[in-house]
Amino acid sequence: MSSGAHAKTIIRGEIIAGGIILVNTLPGANVRLDGEEILISDQGIFLLGFQREPKTIQILEILYENKIIEKITLNVKKRSYNIQKINGIEEKKVDPPQSFLDRIYLERKSVKESRNQALFIKELYYNNGFTQPAEGPISGVYGSQRILNGKAKSPHYGVDIALPEGSNVIAPMDGVVLFTHNNLYFSGGTIILGHGQGLTTSYLHLSKILVKKDEVIKMGHLIGKVGSTGRATGPHLHWGVELNGKRLDPKYLSIFQK
Repeated sequence: MSSGAHAKTIIRGEIIAGGIILVNTLPGANVRLDGEEILISDQGIFLLGFQREPKTIQILEILYENKIIEKITLNVKKRSYNIQKINGIEEKKVDPPQSFLDRIYLERKSVKESRNQALFIKELYYNNGFTQPAEGPISGVYGSQRILNGKAKSPHYGVDIALPEGSNVIAPMDGVVLFTHNNLYFSGGTIILGHGQGLTTSYLHLSKILVKKDEVIKMGHLIGKVGSTGRATGPHLHWGVELNGKRLDPKYLSIFQK
């Protein structure tokens, strides 16, 4: 529902758990989602993402000259996920050994700090097109979860693409390299790219990293090679997406396809 002569917001993408939408509104406007300020470009372009278990009703407000000129109710579709219960596993395979906890904490802190740098990327790299980072069988989907020996583990926040060791991984969009590491405890060889307005993509379990931090890269640029580093049972690419702290489903990045 809109009010005011200036209202002209256009939304692209599916309003769904794990989804991302591209929104165009009045240049010079401000935006709030459920009262929280949203990053918006001078051209009136911004992104919204919906986490795995989102609020089903969210209110988007467009403000111009400090007045609300448009109010849009977003009805977010929920999804069901595959939950797998496995019992009788050795305890050391369920939780990391105590001796690794400090390392894991520091690694997670470093990754979070790197992702936060994406908030300062004003260039809308995501607007320049999209392609898949790799082509192959999907062996893991967003949102699925395992319960091991009765302990609920973190949901799977990404897509797994099963490929032979050494297969190419390319940048799906233009962006900046925010983080690289050859050997994180869980994810092994890891790359995080920033694409503008807080949007990041990540590439895990790599056998080789072929980019450097702060490098500006184009869609299709070779960034690494598939591997099985970190805690992986075999060679594959884990591909993840995050927008300002919300973990999203990579398949919805297709809205950026030209």
